[in-house]
Amino acid sequence: MKRVALKCLFVLLALVPFAVSAQTATTAISDKQLNILTLGDSNGTFAFSWPVQLKAALPNAQINNISKSGRTIGFLNNGDSTLNSLAVIDLNLKKAADMTGTKPYDFIVMEIGTNDGKAVYAARQAEIPGNLEKLIHKIKDCPNPVISKAKIILISPPPYGSKAESTEKYAGGNARMKALNDTFKTLAKKTGCLYISGYTIPGMDMETMSADGLHMDAVASRKLIEPVVALMIK
Repeated sequence: MKRVALKCLFVLLALVPFAVSAQTATTAISDKQLNILTLGDSNGTFAFSWPVQLKAALPNAQINNISKSGRTIGFLNNGDSTLNSLAVIDLNLKKAADMTGTKPYDFIVMEIGTNDGKAVYAARQAEIPGNLEKLIHKIKDCPNPVISKAKIILISPPPYGSKAESTEKYAGGNARMKALNDTFKTLAKKTGCLYISGYTIPGMDMETMSADGLHMDAVASRKLIEPVVALMIK
C-alpha cells in the first residue's frame, strides 16, 4: 500500500507543472465585449492556439477564427491555392462577414508569415512586403463595412526554434523570420495598422515552448496574445 501511495504522490507531483501552465494559459484579463476576427496559419488552429487564448483572456468577446494550417501571406504552399492568403482573401472576408452578420468587427488580428519563411521560398523573400501590403489593402478597402471599419493588428511570426531550423524544410528560416519582423513593423506604420512583434515577445522561448521549434504550445500562445489584449483594452 505504501508503494502504491508513493507512486500516486509522484504522479500528482509530476502533473503540478502542467496544471500551473494550463492555468497560466487560460486566466481572463478583461471582461470587455469585443468582436474579433482572427486570421492565422497552423499556430492559430490548435485547441490551445492563440485565438483560443485570446478568447480565454477576453471571455466576453466574440471571436471568429478563420486560421488554416499551411497558410502563407502570398505564396502557393504545397501546390494548394487555398493556402495563399492573398489569392483567397476576398472569399475569406465574405466568410468572415457572414459569420458576424451586421455587427462590425472591432479588430482583425493577423498572425501569418511562418510558412513564407520556408527554405523553398528563400530566394523570394523580396516579394513578401508587396504581398503583405496588398493583403492589408484588400481588408481596408473591403466594400463591406463590417470588415473595413475594423482596426487591423499585425503580429509578426515568432522565431524558428533550432529543431525546425535543423530540418531541410526550414533551414535558415530564423533569419527570414527576423527580417519579416521588420517588414511587418514597417508596413504597419505605412498602412495605419497596429503592430505586435511576435519575434520578440517577452518570456517566449521557442526552444522550450515548442515541441518542433515551429508550433507554439499553450504557454507561448498565451504570451503571444497578452500584448494584443493590452492594445485592445487600453
